[in-house]
Formats: sequence, C-alpha cells, structure tokens
Amino acid sequence: MIKVLFFMDGIGNAGGIQEMAIKWMENIDRSKVKIDILTYNHVKADNYKDRVKALGGEVYVIESFQDKNKFLLSMKQTASFFEQHSDYNIIHAHASSKAFFVLWFAKRSGIKVRILHSHATRFVMTGILALMAAYILKPLANIMATHYFACSPEAGNFLFGKHKKVFIAHNGVDTDVFSPNTSVRIQMRKELIGEDNCFLIGNVGRFRPQKNHKFLMEIFKEVCSLDNKSKLVCVGGGELENIIKEKARLLGILDRVLFLGVRKDVNNLMQAFDLLVMPSLFEGLPVTGVEAQAVGTPCLFASTITKDAAILPNTSYLKLEDSPKIWAEKILSYKNQNRIDNATEYVRQKGYDILLDTQKLQNFYFKELKKYE
Repeated sequence: MIKVLFFMDGIGNAGGIQEMAIKWMENIDRSKVKIDILTYNHVKADNYKDRVKALGGEVYVIESFQDKNKFLLSMKQTASFFEQHSDYNIIHAHASSKAFFVLWFAKRSGIKVRILHSHATRFVMTGILALMAAYILKPLANIMATHYFACSPEAGNFLFGKHKKVFIAHNGVDTDVFSPNTSVRIQMRKELIGEDNCFLIGNVGRFRPQKNHKFLMEIFKEVCSLDNKSKLVCVGGGELENIIKEKARLLGILDRVLFLGVRKDVNNLMQAFDLLVMPSLFEGLPVTGVEAQAVGTPCLFASTITKDAAILPNTSYLKLEDSPKIWAEKILSYKNQNRIDNATEYVRQKGYDILLDTQKLQNFYFKELKKYE
C-alpha cells in the first residue's frame, strides 16, 4: 500500500477542491492507496473530518503561515509534522503557491513525488500583501514540486507557465448520481415552483467575490423585464449571501429568486434547471458545470471559464464585458429547447467520469513511484 498526503488551505463541506478530494478518496482502491489530509487551520465546523475518516483517512491541522504572528509557529508545526510522519510516498498539494513551505518540508523529509495541483486561473486573495506573497512564492512552489497537475490547460498555464509538462486531472462526476432523470426533474420542479411552468435558471456556488453574484442579479433583472415568469435558483452559502439578497431586493427581483442555501441534493436540484448560468470572474474548471451538463442541463458560462468545461453541444459562452441585456437575451434563447437525454455519454466521452478519472490518478501514482524504486 502507498500513502498519499493531500495538502489544502482549509477544509469543509461544499468547497470545490474539498469535494473533489472526497470523490477521489471514495473511488480510489483503498486497499492499495491510503489518503490523509494536511490542512492549514481554515477549518469549517462541519462533518468533513468525519467524512474523511469514514474513507480511511486522517485530517491533520497546522497553523497557516499567513495568519498574524503565526509564521514561526506554522514553520515549527510543519517541520514537526513531517518529522513525525515520514512514511508518506507522495504529497499532492492543492493550494497553489501557498503550498511552498509544505512542499519544502516534504522534500526535506524525503518524499520523492511532490505534486503541485492548480485549481484556478488566478489567485483568490485580494489584499496587496497577500497577492505579493502569492506571486513571490509561486516560482518557489514550482521548484519544490516534481510533478504538475491542473484541472484545465488555463489553470496549468496560470500556475506553471506554458513550458512545463502538466497532467490534466479532470473534475469528474459520478455518472450514476449525475445522469438525466425525467421523474426527478418533474418532482423537483414541483417542489421549487409548484405547477408553474416557468423558465428556471440555476446557479450553484459559494457566495464569494469570484462567483460574481452581483452581476448575476443584474442579468436576472433584465431577464425579468423580458420574461415575467422566469425564476432564478441560487444554491450555496458564503460571506456575501446577505449582500446579494439585499442586491436582489433593491433591484425588485427578490420575490423571483430562490435562495436555497447549502444543499445535499444538488444532483436532484440540477435536474430541475432549464439552464445553469455562471458569470464567474475566474474559475479553474467548475465541477458544478460538469454536474449540470451530466444531468442534461446546458450551461451559459463567462468566457473567463475554460472551454474544456463545455461538454454538451448547446453549452455556450459570453464575455463579462457584454451587457446584462445581452446575457438575458442569450439566456432566454434557451427557452423551449429540448433536453439532451444521452448527456451522460457526452460526459464520459470528454473524460469527466469520476471512476475513469480516479483510475488515471491511481495509475499515475504507482507509475511515478516506480521510477524512484
């Protein structure tokens, strides 16, 4: 059996990277691969640790070097961790440039395979000092890594440049869970909108700046002016949720927007949508977009999102510079479109089946380790 250490800058349910980690752990051969998680102390008070433990993994928490007056403590805890856990064969870091110090200590402890995995096309932090640190540490993190992963070519180019060999690890979905189901679609639409046969627009994602919910509300305001029966469903939680609700109220559309919070039945909710709209400022490769298309729901993405996210032939893109009215007109062009019943096949053909994706990951681990035997 080989031991793999995932590193993340925080854990908790509903995070994109965190949920992908769970999916890989669920589908990997756990008789051959044991996965643990090392995380900085940005930990939600939910059951994520229990989910990891149920899959045979442990979660270890250390202080973040970015927290005020915690740099030396973070270095001490990181060094201590690798002194006490020197038996990992692979470290797989999912934290861009923030992974530098962890990768450095991993190298010192003798871990031969050190993977740096890019999940975005720009840094998430906004503070000047934090951004400066991120750009300074980016090339250093590259030096500490031996292998380079990304969820899309654009994410790879951002963190590694165009000249490194990058393994594209798709954000796959469980096609047994995410596949077209007419009866579920009917039931979920009944629960959400009753007998109303309105055009239902969906958005799934945390209420964070990069998801661009403010622009989404402006777009939907224009949709409402063109079609007085359309409704918008927003699934997710986050620090900006109340601000976005207030934005909807000021625009006069609050009664047409359903804020559902964090849900555990996203696979069923997506069946109900006629269209998923994602005007994100940046993304790596949004797994929610893959999930939506897997159940037959087309997507309208911002052009900031990789073209690799387009799986169904009727998924399309618009620029963020385009006006809310242009977005609204494009959205309503999807009214009365027939759904694609064999959406699951498109997902598999494009390489987004989580079973196949995890098998590729497992094969990579064993193949690279053999080179160091």
